[in-house]
Amino acid sequence: MAASASQTGAQAQIPRGVADYFWAEAYARRVLESALLDLFRAWGYQDVIPPMFEYADTFLHRSSAKLQTELYRFLDRDGSTLTLRADMTIPVARLVGVRLHDRPMPQRFCYAGSVFRHTETQAGRQREFTQAGFELVGAASPAADAEVIALTIHAMRAAGLRDFKLVLGQLQYFYGLLQDLQLPPEQSAHLQRAIDRNSDAELADFLRDTPLRTQQRHTIEQLPLLSGPNAEAIIAHADRLCLNYAMHKALANLRDIYQVLKAYGVTDQVYLDLTEINNLGYYTGISFEILVPGVGFPLGGGGRYDNLVGTFGTPQPAVGVALGIDRILNAQRTTGSGDIAVSAAPHLLIACENSADALALVSEWRSEGLRVVVSLDEPPVNEPSLTDHRGEVLWQTAQQAAVPLAAIWTGQGFDVYGLNADQPTTPRFVPYAEAATIAAAARSAAPQPRTLNSFKGSAGDRLSSDTSLPANAKNDAKSNAKSEEQYGLRA
Repeated sequence: MAASASQTGAQAQIPRGVADYFWAEAYARRVLESALLDLFRAWGYQDVIPPMFEYADTFLHRSSAKLQTELYRFLDRDGSTLTLRADMTIPVARLVGVRLHDRPMPQRFCYAGSVFRHTETQAGRQREFTQAGFELVGAASPAADAEVIALTIHAMRAAGLRDFKLVLGQLQYFYGLLQDLQLPPEQSAHLQRAIDRNSDAELADFLRDTPLRTQQRHTIEQLPLLSGPNAEAIIAHADRLCLNYAMHKALANLRDIYQVLKAYGVTDQVYLDLTEINNLGYYTGISFEILVPGVGFPLGGGGRYDNLVGTFGTPQPAVGVALGIDRILNAQRTTGSGDIAVSAAPHLLIACENSADALALVSEWRSEGLRVVVSLDEPPVNEPSLTDHRGEVLWQTAQQAAVPLAAIWTGQGFDVYGLNADQPTTPRFVPYAEAATIAAAARSAAPQPRTLNSFKGSAGDRLSSDTSLPANAKNDAKSNAKSEEQYGLRA
């Protein structure tokens, strides 16, 4: 039985949280991914492509409670429970722990690909979104942490962003505090929630309801002040608040990292925040986010995860970062930043009339970097009326596709449309021997490649299943509040 019109229409839609990307929007993504991967490779990172889905247990036992609720799970035909990958770090850790544990360390990997999380769609993120990132496995030194931080900053610069901050925390400082407090789980969660949300009210409630020693209370009261661009001053202040060796050790690690970051020359874009306790479930040391003024969500994040690889095999220290391609593009449009070309329109539309000579020229031009489209319309046969208007039709087609020149093979050369600036619809004959002038004109007449600054992502270049997206979700609101107020990023 034939499907009804309404059934056909429903089947033609796409699920909530995904999008079709094409033309300039798709090209922008590919160019950005390529630029980032080239940068990662220049630092010695090698490509890895993990599978799109894994056994569900691979993620369930290694993720935060929140991430576990966002997994896309389904049954395989053999009864196994599988899940679409929700991040790239866990698959890379599995690969090293299971298959590469006997290879020389450290190992460096980079990637770009889709990940999937069943969340409420929000600004800068769908349920399927693209991450580009890198992982450094087998190195525990502060120099390894500094390398990942420095490369992340260079990645943001490569994407054309300048006014951003890498907000750096050290989870071991907070874990050391919890170790000294010895709180019941409910009170520990209350404190973590207050700090993570940067909520003065929740912190005041915790201090009112929780019995603490004088020094413990003083340290907790001072926590919101342990952030700022002056790392040395922040670390010195935090050192006076330490309650045990674990907290001192965390600060010593930060000092060592900052010394290497100074050598890289990137400390001007690092903002130390010891209340930065974001944790995907596997971070064990430093953690960080990228924030931009006027953008209500982090563009990416990373950190140290020394215990993750060992859940698959031989333990290995590790540190890495994942950057949101969608979010970086969104930030570029919001801030008017970005200098990556996003125009791939052809230079020339040509009707070769099935001529071997004309097609040979097309191949030559393409090998020289020109983007040439060959018209697939059949040449008219003994139809003078069609022949008279063929050039006009070809030129109209070129204009609709933003192609600056159109040409028709005549047997001795080309009738070229668009060469005369004053009369583009009037063709100019170019002999075969002078065909190189067509290629030169196509290069000069082609519009300058648009940049991500000028690209606004029209509905014609991106079709999403959602016509509108909430401005900010829970974590985004927190990051936006910090970026605009605490981190001194007021636009």
